[in-house]
Amino acid sequence: MKFSHYVRVGAVCSVIGMQTLISGCSQVVKGGAMIALSFSENNIVPPILKLDDAPMACASGEAMTPLILATEGMGADPAKMAVIMYVSAGLCAEDRALENELRYLRASRANNIEEAQDARIAQKRWAALAARRQQEAYRRFVERFEKEFNFKIGASCPALKEDFDKLVYLIGMASGMQAVVNDIAAQGIVGVPKDVAAVVERGMACLDNAEYWGVPMATRAAVWSLLPGASEGKPDPFTVMKDSTRIGERKGVRLAHAIYALAAQAKGDETLLRDALKTYGASSTMAVNPKFRLLDAMGGMMVQTISDRYWTEKTGTRTPEDGYTKFWDDKPSADSVGVSIDDLL
Repeated sequence: MKFSHYVRVGAVCSVIGMQTLISGCSQVVKGGAMIALSFSENNIVPPILKLDDAPMACASGEAMTPLILATEGMGADPAKMAVIMYVSAGLCAEDRALENELRYLRASRANNIEEAQDARIAQKRWAALAARRQQEAYRRFVERFEKEFNFKIGASCPALKEDFDKLVYLIGMASGMQAVVNDIAAQGIVGVPKDVAAVVERGMACLDNAEYWGVPMATRAAVWSLLPGASEGKPDPFTVMKDSTRIGERKGVRLAHAIYALAAQAKGDETLLRDALKTYGASSTMAVNPKFRLLDAMGGMMVQTISDRYWTEKTGTRTPEDGYTKFWDDKPSADSVGVSIDDLL
């Protein structure tokens, strides 16, 4: 056998060995990425949910989302963690959109046209970013869950056994609804399909309403109140939402309160909005569920956003300390005497 033949055989063997080594390394990397995601789901998410600092969660979402998504390049599927991260990051964009909306309202009251126009442009940009982040959360949720559980979102229910999967299902559904709302605020720049709301309404029926703090029925009722013809044959949407807030208070998570306030604001009914704010204000002594402090804080952040918008539109300032239960035009009680310096601050 010629020497050149040995060289060719050796080269072939080297290539095969290199391919095997690379394949083995890629499997190790993929396995490591999957282990890291599983570790995060089981050991990082639960402690985060116990925090009561919604702005910190929002900042974490912006910082951690790129790192979570990097595992895709390693062959892992980070969809479930990505849903949570994108929704958290969406809170930051929503908060910045609010700040600029409040700036717009104050400038409008002062007849400062240029400032008002600039604020409105900035508000729409941030609302569009929030909608994109929330739409991406919803997209990843739908793709992963339909594939893993072999069902169609909004047409049937998945067989969810793990608590984490149920939580991601709830958050993923809610992100679709939030994306629709923020895209409307951004005048449709993102192009979130409006039929997402109807899909979410049907999909929320798959979750136990009492187990998840009244959120599934509150969300469904909000859709009934917002979509033309959706409430036909259904109970009164705002009664359902108010009942859901009571469930949330018993379970220690006030997300349903935020949904009630959001729907009342969208309907433009001031009486309902004040009732929603008073309902939240009256729950201030509620015992918060220690496992889900963060979700309760997120609900509170959403209610505060709605209240600040309402107060600023009417008075030029944000919600005062007792502004959930007392309003600027309430008649003073008979036992109120004088004016406190705090009322002027």
